[in-house]
Order: sequence, then C-alpha cells, then structure tokens
Amino acid sequence: MATIQQLVGKRIRELRKSKRWTIETLAEKANKHYTYIGGLERGARNVTLEVLQAIARAINVPIKELFTFLRHPLEEKLNATSDDILSAIEKGFRATIDAKGKLAEYFLFRQLATLQINEQIKDLVWFDEDGRPDFEFIFRGKRLRLECKNARSPSEKRKKDSWRVEIQKTRNSKDGTPTRAYSVDYFDLLSVCLFNRTGKWAYLHVAARRLERRLENPELLVIMQSIPESGPSGHWKSDILEALIDTQASN
Repeated sequence: MATIQQLVGKRIRELRKSKRWTIETLAEKANKHYTYIGGLERGARNVTLEVLQAIARAINVPIKELFTFLRHPLEEKLNATSDDILSAIEKGFRATIDAKGKLAEYFLFRQLATLQINEQIKDLVWFDEDGRPDFEFIFRGKRLRLECKNARSPSEKRKKDSWRVEIQKTRNSKDGTPTRAYSVDYFDLLSVCLFNRTGKWAYLHVAARRLERRLENPELLVIMQSIPESGPSGHWKSDILEALIDTQASN
C-alpha cells in the first residue's frame, strides 16, 4: 500500500505534468532544488506544510488539491479541478441557480434512498429529462411521481414578500404549444426545498391534490403557490412519509 508521502508525491507529479512543466520548472517556481522536488515526487522525502504551500502556490491550486488522490468523475470528464468547476459556477448567475436546483434534488434523493433502504418505498428512479417528474417510486403498491422545486428567493421588489414556490415547467411542450403549467395529475407529491429562505437543505412536502388550482381551468395548477413560513402547517408536512400517506388519503 502506498504511503502518504508517495500519494502526495504522485499527485504533485500529476499536477506538474498537467502544466507540461519539467521538475526544474516547478523547483524554480517553488524556490526549491530540483533534486528535492524529484525526491518528493517519488515519495522518498518527508515534506513540511510550508513546502506543500510553496508548491501549491507555484502550481496555482489550493493546497487541498495536493491531497486529492481520487478525482471525482466530473473532474475527469471536464479535465478540471473541483475548485475550478465551483469557481466557474460561482461566476454564472444561471449556473448557480441550476446548481441549487440540482442540489435540492440530490439531497432529496438521499432521503428517498434511505426510505428505499428501509423498504418504505421501492423501485426509486431519479429522472433528468424534460416531460418527466424528478422522481418515481412505488409506495404501498402504487407508483407515485414526485416533483422537487426550490422556494422563491426573497425579493425587495415585492411589497408582500410571502413565501412562495413557482411550479411551472422550464420549457413548453415538444410540439411548441404553451403548456408550461402543470396539470393536477402530472405529479403526486411536491417537495419544496427551503434553502433560498433558510439556508438549509430542508423541505416541505404536500400532496399535489392539495395545491391550489386555476379558477378558469381547474385541471391546471396555479403557478405561484404559497408556502407556510412557520414550518409544517395544514397539508404541508416536513416528514415526507406523512405527505406520502396523504397522497393516498380518501379526502
């Protein structure tokens, strides 16, 4: 088994080669002797944090990158470090919103996966395609569809800044008709992530049949739905199992 010195040395070699530098180039930039850098890359030398910091600065990466021995698949796919990917997302307003949306789904998926491990649901599927709900699974013998949305962020422009969630599709239908509104039977359960309001990846869940419908067309849901601000209230549940049970209640 490789020692920590060998793993760190191998990682430094990978980062150096990614810049197409010679050992001499890295040594010069880090203000170290090239034989020392060579021994470090071979794992033949103990190294201090001061030296690691000098090397990280020379390569222009966070020091934690020297201890990243297994790269995330996305880092491999994009040929970029996690720090670079996060920095790029931070620079994009739309990218940040998309990341929050996917994180909301990810943390909810972890909750659903726990339910599946505990055999409370089964056949869990996480979709990532237009025209399908975010999740499907079987609960008490019935296949249910779950849609995950983020609560709206606070706005100084709105006079009454009540908690709301916007539920409409990101795109119109494939045939071009303007059908971004959800029908009442498109999903069975709505999970609203409260991060934009509380800074926490917590959720309120509600059976779709409890949501407000359009007066002019009761088969469609109102786009802006109110969320209880003080926590679970009425048909809104913090416990996803309670909300799932409500999807199958008789009234």
